[in-house]
Formats: sequence, structure tokens, C-alpha cells
Amino acid sequence: MKIKFCEKNLDRFSKPAYKELKGKYEDVKVKKDSCLKECRLCRTEPFAIVKGEIVRAETPKKLVKKLEKRIGERS
Repeated sequence: MKIKFCEKNLDRFSKPAYKELKGKYEDVKVKKDSCLKECRLCRTEPFAIVKGEIVRAETPKKLVKKLEKRIGERS
């Protein structure tokens, strides 16, 4: 599984989520890209992309919970 974060969103909102997940799960790649082409969303709230789907939340802590739920659901 791969979780992608936008660098601009990391600077604005999601860096705590990125840091918490990076290296926590052996088989999950946590990557940062320079741009994920979600500029409107990027300016308003923390988000990441998992399997081509946007996962968004009001806070970095809630984003971690949503992403960990996705990690737990994988087959």
C-alpha cells in the first residue's frame, strides 16, 4: 500500500500525520510528491491519496485515524 502526501499540504496541515505514519508500518510506503493536483483541497484541509482515492479530515490527528483504518482494511 502507498499513501501519498502533497508537499504544500504538508507545509500547511498534514506534516504531523506524515511524521506519525512514516516508518510505522513496514509494508506501507508513505511518500510525498511535489504536487498531487488537488490545489483547492490542498489549501483548506489535511489530505492524502490512497489507492487513487482522496482521504481528507478536519485535523492531522483525524487524518491519521482515517488512514490507519484504511491500512487495517487492506486484504
